[in-house]
Formats: sequence, structure tokens, C-alpha cells
Amino acid sequence: MGQVTIDDVAKAAGVSTFTVSRALRGKDHVAAKTREKVLRAAKELNYTVSRSAAALASGRTNRIALLARERIAGWFMGELFDGLYDVLSQAQYDLTVYRAGSVEERSEFFTRLPANRNADALIVSGFSATDEEADTLAGMGMPIVSVNSPYISCCQASVAIDDEAAEAMAVRYLAALGHRRFCYVGRVDPLTGTAWGFDARARGYKDEIASLGLTDCGIHCIDLWDPQSARQTVATILAQPRLQRPTAICVWSDYYALRVIHELHAAGIRIPEEMSVFGFDGSDVADAIGLSTMVPTSPREIGRIAARKTLDLVAGHTPDEPHTTVPVAIQPAATSAPVRE
Repeated sequence: MGQVTIDDVAKAAGVSTFTVSRALRGKDHVAAKTREKVLRAAKELNYTVSRSAAALASGRTNRIALLARERIAGWFMGELFDGLYDVLSQAQYDLTVYRAGSVEERSEFFTRLPANRNADALIVSGFSATDEEADTLAGMGMPIVSVNSPYISCCQASVAIDDEAAEAMAVRYLAALGHRRFCYVGRVDPLTGTAWGFDARARGYKDEIASLGLTDCGIHCIDLWDPQSARQTVATILAQPRLQRPTAICVWSDYYALRVIHELHAAGIRIPEEMSVFGFDGSDVADAIGLSTMVPTSPREIGRIAARKTLDLVAGHTPDEPHTTVPVAIQPAATSAPVRE
């Protein structure tokens, strides 16, 4: 038997092709018994709706595009994908992923605009559009939803963590435990330049240190692609005179904190007796090693929120809360304690 067509389904169900189309796409004004008859015939004939045909009929592709800055294999992106899929799959939408992991990839996306006419909406994760890019996105004529971007002028909806406020909260908590000397360990960002934004967590750290009159013992960066980077960073911190060393280290993420803790243990530093370490993300790593960390709403839930906002916009509705800042909580654990000097 050749490829099954909508005509075959209509003939088997004893209805018109128009009725088959409406029934299979879940449209109104189809009697329940008729819909059941059509679905049964489609199943028996192993017929599936052509996405391209559905797009021509409805003007929609039933596809959402995601432009992501972070590594696709990273923990955050994996959780975010799951959350997006949870919602989009239920609405029978596909997710197409584009990566902007380098200046070249980002330029390629905004030059070719592969999502244009191939998606009903675009979700941008991890960075802000420049003025020129914002104009380009506006010209695509589709809803734009931002995830974790401080600038949302070109977006109709957004969901984000307030990284500055969250990192400031971590500093205040450690200061309440008596810590007065701090340092911050961030990441070496391969995507430099003002167009990619800034490390909001580092800025929150610096501002709160200054506000509380604490001592900043330095901001350091780790390159996870360099096997010696974490060791060299921790050695630099420990090379300071003992009474000028930090007693508390705030780290950009839980995975980076794991590297820092490993190197501190290797150097014979007792945690938290001699030095407290605080991560960020509330990831599976934090639970596994008892890491004190800042816990925002899970990336999976952030993905669900972003997906629901996207579907609202595609349907022509304004989300009840267009721009959402997710809550953050302190999760003390084994790697932080009152200062002992």
C-alpha cells in the first residue's frame, strides 16, 4: 500500500476531508462520535498529520525556536529543555534548538535568521539582543520570550533569576555568620564583549561587599577547559598572608564550587572550619556533596514558565504575568559555618 492520504482517512470514516482535517487538529464544531470515528480510521490506516500541510492550513508551524548561549550539554540547559518539552509537547509543539556559543554562531543566526518562517515564536536564553539584533527580531514578526536576560526591551515576555540580588543575599548570610573577608570565584567567559552582557553575580557580590564594609580579597576566574585553572586559582587565594586570606568564598556555580572544594581539600584546608564555600544554582552537585548554595526556582520550572508564556503569545493572548522574576532561597549545608578565628 502506498502512502496514506487524508482522502483515504475520509473515505474510511465516511466523512469529508474538511471534517478529517478539523478532527485531527482538535478543532471545534466536530461531533464527538464523528471525531472518534476519524481518529479510529486514522489509527487503523497509520495516518499522521503532515506538519507542512497543517502549517499551510493554519498559518502556524507548531514549532518553537530556542536560541541558547550556554553549552547545550550543560546542567542548566538540560533542565531547561526538559521544562520546555514538558509544556510544548503537551500542546503538540516541536522545539528547534539553535546555539549561539560563539560570536560566529551568533552572527550566523542573526544573518540567516533560520527561525524566520520556520517557527511560531523564539525563546532567547542567556544573553540580551543588541539594538541592531532587537530590530532584526522585531522584523521577524513573531513573539520573543527571554530567559535569564537583564535586558528585555525587545521581548513580549520573560522569566529570569535576579542574579545580583541572589549573590548579595549569599554575602549577607555569610556576613551574619561572622565572615568579614571574602573572595569571589567566577568563570572565564569565552564570549567576551559588552554585547554578551556581564557577570551579574559578580556585580551583586561586589556591591554588597562595599555596602556592608567587608573586605574583598579578590575576584578570580576559572576556565573549566584548562585542567590547571582551578588549582592555580586556589593557590593564588592561599598565597595571601594568613590574616588576609578570605574566610568565605562565593562561587559562580555549584559545579565551579566543586572544583574549588577539591583543590582546597588537596591543599589541606578544612571546610568549613578554615574556609566556607558557597555555590549557586541548587544543582544535583550541591545535594551530593552537601554544598551550601543559592537555590532559585529550578531550571525545569523556568522552562515550563517560559513555554507557557510563549504559547499564550502565539495564541494572541497576553500572559497574566508577562515578566517573571523567580524566587531564590538560601540553602545552608556542610560547606558553610560561623567564622573561626
